[in-house]
Amino acid sequence: MKYNHALGAFFSLLSAFFWATNDIFNKKLIQSGYDENFVLWVRFPLGTLLLLPLGIAFWEPTRELFLTTLLWLPGEILGSLFFIKALKYAPLSLAMPFFATMPLFSALAGWVLLGETLDLGGFLGILFIAYGSALLAGRNPADFFRANRGALYALASSFLFGVNVALGKLSVLGSNQFFFAWYYCAVMSVALLPFIRRFPRPSELVRKEFLFVGLFFSLGMLFYSWAYLYTYASYVAALERLSIALDVLYGRLIFHERVKGAFRATALMLLGALLLTLR
Repeated sequence: MKYNHALGAFFSLLSAFFWATNDIFNKKLIQSGYDENFVLWVRFPLGTLLLLPLGIAFWEPTRELFLTTLLWLPGEILGSLFFIKALKYAPLSLAMPFFATMPLFSALAGWVLLGETLDLGGFLGILFIAYGSALLAGRNPADFFRANRGALYALASSFLFGVNVALGKLSVLGSNQFFFAWYYCAVMSVALLPFIRRFPRPSELVRKEFLFVGLFFSLGMLFYSWAYLYTYASYVAALERLSIALDVLYGRLIFHERVKGAFRATALMLLGALLLTLR
């Protein structure tokens, strides 16, 4: 298929919008007292159901897909659990900027595991991310992370997801984007089930927030996978990072968060992520 970069960019931006908006409902459900691991888990069975037509239409289970799943699944489980704890224990405006460090960890993993080197843009990207992180953490990072464990969870989640980028790409290459979107939701539905401590009563599951969590997550997954068909993977990853800026904006507008330097730090970290992603 011939690349259509404008369409690929549009799909990537849609993915960023849907995933960032999904975080609003995650946060609201956690604040309402629901078990955070259930809030994390519920998107996956809903996504499995909503993406089932794509899974059937593009059915392609392969040996490579199953083998690479064994590699990325442990990190994906732990990274997801840390992600939802970051939303629970920190404001959106504070936790989400730390996910801009994901390309940094991907680059370091590529250097250690694959011998990939960084150019000048990559090194500048690392500096921007480090400086943005320092702005958020203030003068004493140790005290900051002790007082804001949600940010520490976000950093740990970003590390695990960053390392998993290369492993996840092997799964996609071993099958196809659309089948993988459905397959990922199905696998995570089973893998995260043992971590749920408390299920809501059936009458509580009719809340519209649960539907929105599944719907927005599935739409983000669909458009993210779809964008790969029309533009470079590095462009898709870079544009999807804009979801972090949206989360910071949502934190200010919806949850009335006041995090000092959040917008400036986010801008610097996103610029660093862009330089690293496009290196």
